[in-house]
Amino acid sequence: MRERDLLLGHFGRWPEPVPSILRQADPARLLCHGLRYLGPKLPRYVSGHTALIGDAAHAMTPDLGQGACQALIDGLTLARCLATASTRGDIATALRDYDRQRRGPTQRIATAARWVGRLSTARRATRVRDVLVRAAAAV
Repeated sequence: MRERDLLLGHFGRWPEPVPSILRQADPARLLCHGLRYLGPKLPRYVSGHTALIGDAAHAMTPDLGQGACQALIDGLTLARCLATASTRGDIATALRDYDRQRRGPTQRIATAARWVGRLSTARRATRVRDVLVRAAAAV
């Protein structure tokens, strides 16, 4: 019952049918999982011959819907860097290239997702929040 009450507390005043759907939800079937982000940012995604990708490198809240996408791009980038390395035989350089190409962009996206999440759930200055969310969505 606690999870449903929590949901109703957050979304109970939203337009219908959201509150009705939540009231009809079976409390025994609701799942509650905390959201986590990786902080502080990792100083590198590569150590020796080990490269981190996806959530292992840059866990992010789902507020921008980019987590899985960024993990796929990580894998593709790593594969391309390693393919280039196979022609030169230099794995260490390939891993450094992967880290250089992916760390900055993924850390910026993870930070943006966290801020969008904070902004979208703000309880104060909601009119300002709504204008900012609409403006961000338009971009």
